[in-house]
Amino acid sequence: MNFADLLTYADIDHLKRMASHYGCGRESHSKNGLITSLLYHLGGSSRLQGELDSLTPAQFRFLQQLCFDSRQLFSREDLLSKGRAAIDDEEETPRDLLIIGLRKGWVFPDVTGRNRTLFEVPEDLRQRYLRLFAQMYRGQKEVSEPAVYRNEEGLLAEDLHSFLLFLAQQEVRLTREGAIYRQQQRQILKTLHVEEEPVEGKGWRFGFGRRYHQYPDRFSLLYDYAYYKGYILEEETEGVLRLSALGLGKIHNNDGDEGREMYRFWLRLYRKPIPRIALIVKWIDLLAEGGWYLSREVEKVVGDWLDSYYYETGEDLFKRTLKLMLHLGLIRIGETPSGEQVVRMNVTGHRWVSGVSGFADKELDVKYLEVQSRR
Repeated sequence: MNFADLLTYADIDHLKRMASHYGCGRESHSKNGLITSLLYHLGGSSRLQGELDSLTPAQFRFLQQLCFDSRQLFSREDLLSKGRAAIDDEEETPRDLLIIGLRKGWVFPDVTGRNRTLFEVPEDLRQRYLRLFAQMYRGQKEVSEPAVYRNEEGLLAEDLHSFLLFLAQQEVRLTREGAIYRQQQRQILKTLHVEEEPVEGKGWRFGFGRRYHQYPDRFSLLYDYAYYKGYILEEETEGVLRLSALGLGKIHNNDGDEGREMYRFWLRLYRKPIPRIALIVKWIDLLAEGGWYLSREVEKVVGDWLDSYYYETGEDLFKRTLKLMLHLGLIRIGETPSGEQVVRMNVTGHRWVSGVSGFADKELDVKYLEVQSRR
């Protein structure tokens, strides 16, 4: 519901607390009078900008999570979890942030279910804040279209089909470690739109997923997704990689939702090393939708949400995020004449990111999350 609708359903005590917080409606003694005062007070964009300017860092991080999470309803634990994520050595507590959210009208008690109250974020207020976020951080930093850029939109799903088709036509042998032999890896990789080289046998390799230490970045994601969906079977006793009945069916029924499902799989796969990956992707979509934007400027905005993870710094994780978003077809990446990297959301990428909340999706089971740092 929109802000005005939620004000109408709110009880008068809640409205009085909001009016007291904003310092408006002192002369209003009726519910209609309080609603009118609150709507007038928050009606202009300049007033909302003033609200943003007055927030503490923790309050702003809490608001970001409310605005970018497109779900309609939240439990109290959902909101307290967002509060915990927003706190960074500040004196405020998650409960303090929830109370602030109620007083500011960011959230309203909505539906009482079995022993719990759910909360709703006003949809029109959410969209107004998102527009302000874009204006604040995008500014005049949009750049012209680069002469050359990479765009892999739609290619990963097509390459999944090519990989499954290869398994249907060829016997693929596995090493004792469960990896495809390098010679056959090269054959498979040559059939894909984006050709990669097999991983070198020596040196450390760090990443996320079951087979990251054995396959290059893009193929590793494709392979792990195929395994997760049950399209492929690793027959360890026979040392063979087989196509399952599901995989065979996928070859003959190549629907258009596979790319979107691969995106959702990636969000869950990367949620352990980057707990706020959904919010980071939403920020990239907001800043780089409809125009080219400097990636270093994006990194400045999302840097607070990136913490080091084992051998990876926040900067490393940001670069890895952009690289996988490119492979998933969400963004295109180019370079300015001065050599700076720029990004832009694809139409399909914007549709997937705006259509998938990502905040409520749980981590994958541990068998898909093993962090490998071998060789």
